[in-house]
Amino acid sequence: MRINHFLAPPRFTRFFCYPDSFGHYFDDPTHKENREAGQLDSYNWHIVRGGRGYLEIGGEIVELQAGSGFLYGPGVKQCYYADTEEPWDIRWVHFNGAGIKELLQGKGESEAWIFSWKNAERLDVLWGKLLTCGVPSLQGGEARLSALLYEMLAELALNAGDTLGAPSHGQRSELIEAAEWIRTHSEQPLTLEQMANQAGCSISHFSRQFHSLIGKTPIEFLTECRIVHAKALLVSTELSVKNVADQVGFASSAYFIQRFRRSEKITPEQFRQLRRG
Repeated sequence: MRINHFLAPPRFTRFFCYPDSFGHYFDDPTHKENREAGQLDSYNWHIVRGGRGYLEIGGEIVELQAGSGFLYGPGVKQCYYADTEEPWDIRWVHFNGAGIKELLQGKGESEAWIFSWKNAERLDVLWGKLLTCGVPSLQGGEARLSALLYEMLAELALNAGDTLGAPSHGQRSELIEAAEWIRTHSEQPLTLEQMANQAGCSISHFSRQFHSLIGKTPIEFLTECRIVHAKALLVSTELSVKNVADQVGFASSAYFIQRFRRSEKITPEQFRQLRRG
């Protein structure tokens, strides 16, 4: 079965993103797409909810099952198809918009990005809302549809992982819990070994997987947490810069000022004066 929705261009032309079509295919062993480079000038995004299908990339055939998905950027050659015995259950959307390349960090721009969304279950909920929206009304419907698609893309960017080298489902949860533990204990003199122990893995593995998931090293994340805490103290208290540094976990006020300035481009005292009142 194929459910398709096709949309006219929105009246407001400066939405961050907007779909031109979307739908839901299932129980369809004949589903196959083969587009040459340059044929489709929009992003093409699918998630697989069940069954199986295949995608050709770099001369190889990749099998996709529930919890996986793929994204093509505009103009990229595309070839994918359903398994004839166990056809996939997929949800798809074609869309465009300014800023998408930066949001998705260029993924899908030169070849298909294959990802796992097993740890982004909310994506399926959002896809259900998109399908329920259907063709929007002219009275506010376009803005809601654009906002919904943006939330879906943000969820993808934040939580979906590359199928190769990405943390497993269980390890992903452990890394998130470790990051939260770091945040709530950031005022303490934490070591990398202590942080890795929270995730139950070696320092090297923890550092690599943490960076893959969070987008920064554990030490960078710890420093960021301390600076965020320092901002609140600078604005809401009369503590000296030295005392603020002590309370948020920096070993010295000089190092605190150095890291704060690197992050915020101004000194802690300048931040206090600028952000009060």
